[in-house]
Amino acid sequence: MIKLLRVFFSVLFLAQTFAQDQNVEEVSIVSTANVFSEYFDCGCPKNPLGGFARKSFFLKKMMPDRQTILVDAGNIFYNDSRVNPDNLSIDQRKFKAKHLVDILEQFNHNVVNIGSNDFKGGKEFLVDITNESSVSFISANLRDKESGNLLFKPYQIVEEGGFKIGFIGLSEATRFESIINENFIEVGNKYINEIEDSVDIIVLLINLSEQNQIDLASSFKDADFIFLSGTTSITGPRTKQSENGPKIYAGGVQGKNLSILDIRVKDFNNEITDVSARFNRLQEIDFRLNRLQAKDPKKTLESLYSDQPNVLDLIKKYQKEAVELGQALSGISNRSIFFSVPLSPSIPDDEEIAAFIDEIAQKADFPLGRDS
Repeated sequence: MIKLLRVFFSVLFLAQTFAQDQNVEEVSIVSTANVFSEYFDCGCPKNPLGGFARKSFFLKKMMPDRQTILVDAGNIFYNDSRVNPDNLSIDQRKFKAKHLVDILEQFNHNVVNIGSNDFKGGKEFLVDITNESSVSFISANLRDKESGNLLFKPYQIVEEGGFKIGFIGLSEATRFESIINENFIEVGNKYINEIEDSVDIIVLLINLSEQNQIDLASSFKDADFIFLSGTTSITGPRTKQSENGPKIYAGGVQGKNLSILDIRVKDFNNEITDVSARFNRLQEIDFRLNRLQAKDPKKTLESLYSDQPNVLDLIKKYQKEAVELGQALSGISNRSIFFSVPLSPSIPDDEEIAAFIDEIAQKADFPLGRDS
């Protein structure tokens, strides 16, 4: 928890470089992917990450004053036989899927993309449980084979923190006989063209098959950001991104990690610069200097290591680099910072969400998950 606190206090510190300008707008997009119907943590023996109650605690306590948009990139409703086999019947899995919608509504969740795994309970059931929800379930290229109609809304525009952000849902991975999967690149670009003049930022939520090799940055040049499901990889702040085209983020599996994109804009006429790698390096330097200082917080670093010239040289190098990074970051008016935050056991459960899930568990005729 201490390390996470340091991360977010660093973010807030950087935000102060913009604070005096009243024209700055800010928003944080918080994304999950491949949740696979995990209500609780993953149950992994060494590091049990995830859980809706932990997620709620984190959002309430770590980001209480942030303007946030909650999204999911797809594959939220059912287990995956390779990742978290549950041995449940289809009716029991449907029970979990139906009540997962209730949990999302309790969160005031904004947008969910429909992934291939979300059809395990059938097309009609999925449409039925999502149709009347306050959550926006979207997919721009999945059509009913019989009627030819879209199964879900193609996109959702969310206004938050002074931004109008258009979220477009796409799936390359969905393959069912009753569903027409239109070319997701063609459809995605069609809707980008349709909404780009009415929004400030365009975000694509894309469900991919694991073996997909498409260059998404080149395929969707006019999008700003992409969040992925289907892939099990996790993007880090120092993951190399394309210099041209959207930045792309993958969030792993089972809701173990939150993908957080923090955006601040002063001038909407200029591009947003991704400073994730530079800011992560600044955090790294801060962490290393703090470790050196921990030897004796009352003394200066220079006096602490006066008899160790190699350490002193390293300290000076760190300090010089930190100043240069800080000056460079403070000069960027439009910037985005990406984090991947693990929902570790050090993060407590939010009591309200935990109680809400417990009520669902009491209605089930099977073990719902951890501690059931």
